[in-house]
Amino acid sequence: MNKFQESVAEEDLVELSKQGYFTIMLDENLRVLELALEDDGFKVVVPYQGLSDESLKRQARGWAILTKNSKDFVDDAVRYDYDVIGIEDIKFVDHSVDRTNETVRKITAAVRRSRLGTRKGNFIWSNWYRC
Repeated sequence: MNKFQESVAEEDLVELSKQGYFTIMLDENLRVLELALEDDGFKVVVPYQGLSDESLKRQARGWAILTKNSKDFVDDAVRYDYDVIGIEDIKFVDHSVDRTNETVRKITAAVRRSRLGTRKGNFIWSNWYRC
């Protein structure tokens, strides 16, 4: 083990690793969360506006799609190899652009609790706020 690895606790290594590669693609109506998610350590992909759901699905391979319309993405999650984070049940989406964004704080906490970024397979995640 090198000196860096010796000075970092095992749980920190897992967290650094997960946050280093976990990518979230935003559905069109959630673009306001881009900067806050990036500020919280996620890689965020914002596709072109007007892109079809089929194109989004192909681009999201290996990532998670954050959406308020999870029913549009669930059926093809295994085929295209992406995860779905559905937030259609929340009534308010915070527009803050930093880590104080309450919506992003809830998403981040739920992603970490579920260990979504470290699991193999596809996960459909709706009603995450109840976790």
